[in-house]
Amino acid sequence: YLADTGYVSLSHWCLEKSQSLFRHSDTRESPITNVNMDWRKMELSWESSRNFSKYKCTIMDRDVENRGEEVNSPLCSFPVELYLPLHKGVFFTIEVPNTNISKQCTFLPGGMNGSAIENFSCVIYNVCLMNCTWQAGRDAPADTQYFLYWQNSR
Repeated sequence: YLADTGYVSLSHWCLEKSQSLFRHSDTRESPITNVNMDWRKMELSWESSRNFSKYKCTIMDRDVENRGEEVNSPLCSFPVELYLPLHKGVFFTIEVPNTNISKQCTFLPGGMNGSAIENFSCVIYNVCLMNCTWQAGRDAPADTQYFLYWQNSR
């Protein structure tokens, strides 16, 4: 409900497509694979070829603000209201406590050239309803999906 916030942040775009937006920085083989982030639910998930009882996952922006969670399954949830400037990139670390096993990933929001949305427009009605329209980028793959959602700003 927009009337409560008085401000809508349009900086939280999620572009999902078949090409991964994560860059993995580990050079050694890690049992942690297939890292995925669901931005709408703020859930980080992964697969592990080994069965560990605990994991520690951390999300950090380029301004070095971070949030860590300890979990006992390959799914980590962060607060939906957590504000991160995604346009600068976001870092993820998944660690197995008391071992040297970890996976580091960087989310880079660039996407492929020509896949950015075009003709983006929003109209706000009576302060409580917003209708937005856009078109897929000219060179976007057929399976590209765009999601727009908003989140309370600080």
